[in-house]
Amino acid sequence: MSTNDELYGEGDRQLIAILAALVQDEESTPQAVLEAASAIHDWVDVDARLAELTADPVLTRGDESALAFAVGSIRLRVEIEPAGYRRRRLVLVAHDEDTVEAAEVISAQFPNGQVIPVAPDRFGERITQVPAGTVRMIAVFPSGVVCSPWFTV
Repeated sequence: MSTNDELYGEGDRQLIAILAALVQDEESTPQAVLEAASAIHDWVDVDARLAELTADPVLTRGDESALAFAVGSIRLRVEIEPAGYRRRRLVLVAHDEDTVEAAEVISAQFPNGQVIPVAPDRFGERITQVPAGTVRMIAVFPSGVVCSPWFTV
């Protein structure tokens, strides 16, 4: 017996054993925490991965493209044409196939938050020019607002 053992009674020894067990459990890392910690490493370079996925090649003069998006019965269509050096002409179309309604308001939004509403011309087409870069389409219907994914023009 050591000198410390003489100072403690049986109740003290039991309390120390309980505390030792608690500390031991506290020092061990739960499996869920270990899995979460290893999973977080997949998110370390998520911005770079997303940039690779969304980095479409820049259109060259003469290139035309059309993008179509569907959300339930709502259809969004963007026709992209060159419009000078580093500018693109967008023709934006949005309609609901169930109600056969066109969107009330159609806008182009840029990553900096700027939103440009696109008014219909005399033929009913919504045409605007935007700088080359990332943009998305926002369409407002009586049933709600629909946004396309971001795309590069």
